[in-house]
Amino acid sequence: MKKTLIRILTGVFLIGLLVLCLHLGDIVFLLIFGGAYLITIKEMDSLFKAMGKEVVITPAYIFAGFFGIVYYLTSYNLSVVCAFALLMVAATMIGQVLLMGEDYSAAAYCLLPFVYPILSECALVAIYFALPPWMAKTACCAAILCPSVGDMCAYFGGMAFGKTPLAPKISPKKTVEGAAFSLLGSILAGLSLYYAQAIWEPHRGMGLFALLSLGFICGVAGQFGDLFASCLKRGADMKDFSETLPGHGGVLDRLDSVLLCAPVVLAFCILALS
Repeated sequence: MKKTLIRILTGVFLIGLLVLCLHLGDIVFLLIFGGAYLITIKEMDSLFKAMGKEVVITPAYIFAGFFGIVYYLTSYNLSVVCAFALLMVAATMIGQVLLMGEDYSAAAYCLLPFVYPILSECALVAIYFALPPWMAKTACCAAILCPSVGDMCAYFGGMAFGKTPLAPKISPKKTVEGAAFSLLGSILAGLSLYYAQAIWEPHRGMGLFALLSLGFICGVAGQFGDLFASCLKRGADMKDFSETLPGHGGVLDRLDSVLLCAPVVLAFCILALS
């Protein structure tokens, strides 16, 4: 009961932080999310060390830490950010070759942080700053809240009704019933956003079908993101990525479903606009 209460309080705090980010926007959004993703790089570093891999990860730290600042100082120029990312990827590959130890398989892991989790950071920033204003905040909320609400529903629905294992080899505690609650919760979150968006965009917003579709897509993608994170932790024999967030584990444990949803939501919105 105490653990559940701590989990709920931490969740409320994170929702409040999200609201602050979306309301203030600009540099506040970039700094807070940049800080969060910087922690996720540290957790990936711990993961690699637990796996016994000597991985060059400093360029990933640099990109995650300064990505938002570079984007802000260049007046939100995505081209400069892409160039920055490419330079950091090149630096990672060069560094990995120069510092390679006896375990050559470590080279296969050095670029992983740029896809998981940095790609998600880039996608969230592109959603918020590059999409039309009437779509940006709502889509950003969908990318974060739909999978997060799905996670919460899976947790409580699984505890109450969970009987059938979903992926016992990957995550023994996940159940089909919990997954069904997760999908339902994510769709309901999309439905809620349809009405809530009038608060920040009273004149124009995303359509009901679009947000229900995003809720469904995030409900599915979020669970695969969660299972992918479980695969990584199983490979390193870890229960949680860290203990940064009481009741949730690490930042990656909290964002694991968002990491896959953010790029998917961005792709959905780009296709919808086209």
